[in-house]
Amino acid sequence: MANQLFFVFQGHQLLVTESETDPSLPDSQLLAECKPFMLRQHRVLDSQHLSCYALEVNESYIPAMGYRFIGLRSLFGLLNEELIALIGKGLQIIDWDRTHRYCPTCATENTHHEHELAKVCPNCHYRSYPRISPVVMGLIVRDQEILLARSPHFAPGMYSAIAGFCEVGESLEMALHREIKEEVNVVVDQVEYFTSQSWPFPHSLMVAFTCRYVSGTIVPQPQEIEDAKWFSIDALPLLPHPVSIARKLINQTVNTIKARHHALY
Repeated sequence: MANQLFFVFQGHQLLVTESETDPSLPDSQLLAECKPFMLRQHRVLDSQHLSCYALEVNESYIPAMGYRFIGLRSLFGLLNEELIALIGKGLQIIDWDRTHRYCPTCATENTHHEHELAKVCPNCHYRSYPRISPVVMGLIVRDQEILLARSPHFAPGMYSAIAGFCEVGESLEMALHREIKEEVNVVVDQVEYFTSQSWPFPHSLMVAFTCRYVSGTIVPQPQEIEDAKWFSIDALPLLPHPVSIARKLINQTVNTIKARHHALY
């Protein structure tokens, strides 16, 4: 029999034990206490060895002693990345279920599709699927420097790569060039794909690239970019958490630049 995991959400927060250093998911006994307050439940993963389910409880549910609700970001580094990814998938499914109760075409209440993760309107038969919003991220390289910027909502002192949502009709590359030009007034070339990452805040698919600086003086976009500057790879500022694609992109790029420099000298 496959092991079972249950992700219990209240809004966008997850139920875990109160441990500050080693939090864990609720046990079966606690799940029984949650059922009277349950709003929705979905299967997240069902394999031979592991089954995962996401549940949402209403605001009336008060955690039992020894448990608390906490934002998923606060669990970075405390839970392994594979589990974080599964929890994130569960959070996105719950959010989609909550926000797509009615058909966007005729306003009839949706029903769940029998064989796929979709909702179907019983009146006009329109299907709704979980929303995925592609976001491009670009790390700009200039010799031994990388261009990093900070948004007003970042933690104090933290900088990251340029990122923004794709717009209708754009390829990923088109969106990347537009976002970089809009946010920091820089032109780039030699765009190379790095990797992608599902990012459940609330339903993004992050697609990361490296690119080479060509021209332009940095001009931060008002209201979007608080500050942007070139950083030597040997003197980097506070960076995003290691679980994020931004940190993986920066780490890999810095290591590549250093290896290339050492090979030359």
